[in-house]
Amino acid sequence: MIMMDAADQSKIEKQLSHSAQKQEVRAVEQEEGGSPFILEFFMVQGSGYICMAYRNHDGKWRGAFDNKELPGAIRVLE
Repeated sequence: MIMMDAADQSKIEKQLSHSAQKQEVRAVEQEEGGSPFILEFFMVQGSGYICMAYRNHDGKWRGAFDNKELPGAIRVLE
């Protein structure tokens, strides 16, 4: 059995968490053909909502935080 102190365990947990986040970003990159983090974000308004969004490589609007395609007509707010 391997013994480790709380600091070592915390460090390992942070590394695992960071690794999982990298895998999620890579999955979005593969799905979208590029990372949403290098795109320009806009405040947009749709039917019944306002959110931050970006346009993917196909010109479709996607939510900045969940990467889901935004339905309906989208208006860019100034």
